[in-house]
Amino acid sequence: MFFVTGCILISILAVFLIARRLAPQSELMNAFKGKHSFRNTMIGLAALAGAAFILNAFVTEGEEWREAAIIQVEDAQGEVHLFQGVEGEAAIAFEETPKAGREYRTSLLIWGNHEDVDLEFSKKGEDTQGVQMEVSEDFTTFNADAYSVPITLNFKEDGMWKITVNKNGDEAGKIVLMVE
Repeated sequence: MFFVTGCILISILAVFLIARRLAPQSELMNAFKGKHSFRNTMIGLAALAGAAFILNAFVTEGEEWREAAIIQVEDAQGEVHLFQGVEGEAAIAFEETPKAGREYRTSLLIWGNHEDVDLEFSKKGEDTQGVQMEVSEDFTTFNADAYSVPITLNFKEDGMWKITVNKNGDEAGKIVLMVE
């Protein structure tokens, strides 16, 4: 939202600058009566656009802990299943909201290479590195691009949790979910 606002302000600024260059006697330019009103208006628009872009940077920085979207993925038989995560990276099957202290049986869906997969769990607000879990079961083909494996997760506490999926030591995706 802030990015779009900044772009709109920059566009308005550009319209004024082009109008001053191409039509200095137009109605638009005659609205600036004071000696420095045009300059002050342009500086104000540029400052507001800059502030909007800075706010956008702060907002997107906090998105690391935004809950992952629920996506629809079609399997090889044409049935649509709900997953929570990012399509093309990693996701877990979404049947219900996980509960703290209870086993949560689900399946992990990974696109592309599915060898040497491990999961790292971290809770929002905790500085320490979370629990690691290696996925040792065999993956099955889910569709032409993705592979699936059943997993059982156990979250100690409620709150916002991030599951980082690593393939061959490289990060393949992150799944952020709320645990009740």
